[in-house]
Amino acid sequence: MENNNKARLACAAPLIGSVFFLHSAVTLADEGKDQNNTVTVTAQDTKNTETGYVAQTSNTGSRTNASLLATPQSISVIGRKELQDRNVQTTTQALQYTPGVYASTSAASSRFDYFSIRGFDATLNGILLDGLRSTTAQSYVHFQPYGLESIDVLRGPNGFLYGAGSPGGVINGISKHPSATAQHEVGIQIGSHGRMQGQFDTTGPVNDDKTVLYRVVGVGRDSNTQFNNVPDDTLYIAPSLTWQPDKDTKFTLLMSANRDKFGPPKTFLPIYGTLLSNPNGKVGHNSYLDGTNLDNHLTQYNIAYELEHNFADHGSFHSSSRYTDTSLMTQTLSGRALAADMRTLGRTAYQFRINGKIFATDNNVKTRWDLGPVQGTSVAGISYRHTSEDYYLNYGSGSSIDIYNPHYDGNFSASLPYASTKQDANETGVYLSNSIALLQRVNLDLSAREDWASVNTKNRLQGTGTSQDDRRFTWRAGLSYLTDFGLAPYASYATSFAPVLGTNFYGANYKPTTGKQWETGVKYQPEGMDALFSLAWFHLQQDNVSVTDPDNSLNTIQVGQVTSKGIEATATANLTEELKLIASYSWNDLETTKTTVAGAKGKTPTGMPEKMASLWGDYTFAGGPLASLGLGIGVRYVGSTWADSANTIKVTDYTAVDAALHYDLGHLNSHMHGISVALNANNLFNKHYLISCSTSTCVAGYDRNLSATLTYRW
Repeated sequence: MENNNKARLACAAPLIGSVFFLHSAVTLADEGKDQNNTVTVTAQDTKNTETGYVAQTSNTGSRTNASLLATPQSISVIGRKELQDRNVQTTTQALQYTPGVYASTSAASSRFDYFSIRGFDATLNGILLDGLRSTTAQSYVHFQPYGLESIDVLRGPNGFLYGAGSPGGVINGISKHPSATAQHEVGIQIGSHGRMQGQFDTTGPVNDDKTVLYRVVGVGRDSNTQFNNVPDDTLYIAPSLTWQPDKDTKFTLLMSANRDKFGPPKTFLPIYGTLLSNPNGKVGHNSYLDGTNLDNHLTQYNIAYELEHNFADHGSFHSSSRYTDTSLMTQTLSGRALAADMRTLGRTAYQFRINGKIFATDNNVKTRWDLGPVQGTSVAGISYRHTSEDYYLNYGSGSSIDIYNPHYDGNFSASLPYASTKQDANETGVYLSNSIALLQRVNLDLSAREDWASVNTKNRLQGTGTSQDDRRFTWRAGLSYLTDFGLAPYASYATSFAPVLGTNFYGANYKPTTGKQWETGVKYQPEGMDALFSLAWFHLQQDNVSVTDPDNSLNTIQVGQVTSKGIEATATANLTEELKLIASYSWNDLETTKTTVAGAKGKTPTGMPEKMASLWGDYTFAGGPLASLGLGIGVRYVGSTWADSANTIKVTDYTAVDAALHYDLGHLNSHMHGISVALNANNLFNKHYLISCSTSTCVAGYDRNLSATLTYRW
């Protein structure tokens, strides 16, 4: 009974918080009227421009100030125009030109978007959609970039904003929302590996007074990949509706459904024959060593709402919630180790299903206040997230395979139970953020949050259960100075936490890992130029990292520590109406500073590059015989990584080139107004490279991929 009451209270918390903050906002508004205080709420457009690459605002990095220049932490915005020009097909591909982010999705494992930020994996707890997280302990998410208006990347700890998460940062996908201006688009795309794709995006007002708006986005794709037996298919539909009964109130309903079909998760290649020599020779770059006719698919459903209401000139209330249902089926013949002949690979059959159900909500009240030389914005809020995950894993013996002459017998059997769990988790957070402007130049950011997290796990095979409760306080203090010529130096300190599930050998619960970061830098928006430049230095530390107990090899202790420090530089500019440019450079000194693993202390963790750099430019001719012809070219460099914790096996660095051509056919004939064609090439020169390696396996990167897109807009 007590647990049921706790559950009811947890579920009621968002509603109670909404009513409380709504009442508080009305009270503040009334008091403001009585005292003749001037408190203004400015609605800011958080979406990136559709005609260029430079964003001015984003709500991802702060609850009180959407200005990128005034946010005392590194943040990047990948807008709709850039996504379109580069013909981005995955979130990982979108992140390839963003500083500090290592997009590590391999060509064969496309079921999720794998990425690290500032050296820390953020695939599971560093991904948001419209500010809300929709993952469980093992059920990840997969965004459809065509359904996004922009992708925001906040680098560094962010517990004060989003609760439990990666110390490296978060990415936040911003969904396409209904527009008051009617816009319609349909397109077809063909490309490498038999790719066939259709897509559409239609939006506009439903009624004459434009109080009801709609949008529907859809994608259908049938495609193979560079690996035989690995598909890349998707069906995606995302309808949305906005109701705006008056100028102060807006309610938006957002829905989406997608079904993705892909290959097994671990079609890895042995390290001997790829990175290291094998007496039998080199293994083919695109060798496929898993099974055929395997069932690997992901289905996701989302339904969400966003409510915004302004209280005259005194404050605003915001509420958003989303329910997500996700189901993953995986079948794989996973490689184990090479036999003594160095060509026969032993395999084990695995089948697992993960069903996740997530409800997430966030509710807050914002007020602006003015005390003469000091003005400010304050936000108080409450968030809640409930996740339920149903998981099973079966295994069976798999036939071996010759890595130099693979034959697929088509037999797959995984009927022996290995794991079966049911897990429920709750996280409730209360937060307060303040942005204080002193003398219109100095901006002080003070944000704090308290989180309560609980996890209950039932082991159905053993008939046992475990419970875990964590509580953490996180905060950020930041200071920035805004000059009158667009220069903004800043400094900040921020913290994060992430629960660690399970118990050690002696039955004790693990403590959450914690992160803390110092960051200082400068941002610059020059007058008379549509551009944003930034330079940041950071020192980030993660504590309570799990390592092997030197006194008991069966036990894990949390005395490990990883330190990440470095420099990031980025430039985004619309140099002219015709020329757009983005450039970035990252130097990341990642070090294992505390560990019990022999030879690992003072070394770089595996799979993380020290240096990365990128440059992308797009030029469209404005006049002459080439009018409306656009040319895009990009170069991406990823430095070497280590395959082992002692840093004795190095994975080679690589450079890849991307290119694009786009043309408006309306310039040829007025009857083709609105029709455009685009040609895109990723890894134009077909550079063969390895994403990463362990001491036994390697992961191949993407080969050259060509696509042609025909689009009609009206």
